[in-house]
Amino acid sequence: MKFYLSSGFAASVLLALMAIPIHLEAQEHLSSEQPAKHHHYKLIDLGTFGGPNSGNNGESTVINNQGAVVGFADTTTPDPFAPICFGDCVVVHAFEWGNGVLTDLGAVPGGYSSSTNAINSQEQVAGFSQNGLVDPLTGIPEFVATVWQSGQVIDLGTFGGSFSLATMNNDRQQVVGCAFNDIPDSFTPTGIFYGLGLGPQQLRAFRWQGKNLHDLGTLGGPDACAVWINERGQITGASFTNSIVNSNTGLPTLDPFLWVDGKMLDLGTLGGTVGLGFMVNKRGQVIGISSLAETPGSCITAPFSGTPGCHGILWERGILKDLGTLGGDFSIPNWINDKGEIAGVASTPGEQTVHGTLWKNGKITDLGTLPGDCASQAFAINSKGQIVGQSFPCDFSSPRAAVWERDGTAHDLNALVNPGSALLLTDPKIFNDAGDIVLEGLLSNGDHHSVVLIPCDENHPNVEGCDYDPVDPATLKNAPAATLLQHPLTPRENVAAWRARLAPKYHIPVTASPMN
Repeated sequence: MKFYLSSGFAASVLLALMAIPIHLEAQEHLSSEQPAKHHHYKLIDLGTFGGPNSGNNGESTVINNQGAVVGFADTTTPDPFAPICFGDCVVVHAFEWGNGVLTDLGAVPGGYSSSTNAINSQEQVAGFSQNGLVDPLTGIPEFVATVWQSGQVIDLGTFGGSFSLATMNNDRQQVVGCAFNDIPDSFTPTGIFYGLGLGPQQLRAFRWQGKNLHDLGTLGGPDACAVWINERGQITGASFTNSIVNSNTGLPTLDPFLWVDGKMLDLGTLGGTVGLGFMVNKRGQVIGISSLAETPGSCITAPFSGTPGCHGILWERGILKDLGTLGGDFSIPNWINDKGEIAGVASTPGEQTVHGTLWKNGKITDLGTLPGDCASQAFAINSKGQIVGQSFPCDFSSPRAAVWERDGTAHDLNALVNPGSALLLTDPKIFNDAGDIVLEGLLSNGDHHSVVLIPCDENHPNVEGCDYDPVDPATLKNAPAATLLQHPLTPRENVAAWRARLAPKYHIPVTASPMN
């Protein structure tokens, strides 16, 4: 048995200065059929610690504005807990990359594998590490929330249980996450708290700032998890609101929350019994997902892969808004920048397919796909309004990493890197405000490596190895063209294939789910 730690971040909330109303009827479409000229990128393969793979956690701040990157990389050491282990059954170590150097961050004393979730501007890194023990209740190797700072590896501990993890930190050195206590819990949060499905104790949201874990409390139920903290110290996540089981989920009602000034505010849902907060920006705006009154139990089995009746939400100024869809049954907001611009994915009428989506200034915009492709999704949007995501060929084989510029033009990132790379760029994670992109690339043997793309533009002058000549992406053929299917997929098969392709993006930290 291998077990995979999967991440899924994004959050919800607001105490903002200005509201951005969402009008579902205002819908636009951006065409990508005639890509404009663009700049090249310098590709840097971050490599591994001797093993086959490296990567980065999705939906989190794995790069800061100074260009430091965090992630995980395989070593050559066999995993002592095999076959209950990470994907390759070798020890995996957290890393930090900067100024051309990949640094092994190691694990807590006695531990083996470790990984990262976030880095702040002071290069404080948050994540988790195994501690070398095996939980007697689950038989799974224990892992604990971990902070790497000033050359130290700090075990944040738990509330008395066997597991914890740090999900996010800010520049005030405040760290948030989830930790189990030692109180029996009959409502094991089987995967709904961002994949953290262990138990059978209570799972509690925490904040840490150099001392002991601080329990943030709950909305009235036994369990809660914190996933995001902004620079104002506002925190979002999800919590059970009571201990009353709903027939549609077999669990109590789960609502997104905003924690501020020592109080946890219930943000509510769109009428259903499931809601999760993903991310809160500096203005206090929160994004997440919620089930609807007519589909109260949706969002619970696969909250990050699009469940019918599961809609993206925006909370601000005490008002919860349905972000709507592109005419289909679901939407997922993946990122919100500090201007309130939201990037994500939504299904089209009849569940024909899914497209990358932008919510901005009261409008929902279909970002379209790269030429010839059938589906897309957007993962992150920076302060300049640039968006990174994926575009899928019609057979849903390897997706192509894509960037959408502020004018709506879409470009295949494979066509914008210097020739000669052995990597197919498939899985963008995030980019910073300078335009540096963190993503994963696929080698011909199936291994994946963490990659950084440095834009060869006016903001990055005199970068060695950069090609500063403008390029027309339409003239380059670095990435494979979309496959013309002899037997095209049905609309439902399109969406099912897209959901299946999500698995690689969420393959490491935040939780453990045993898989045979």
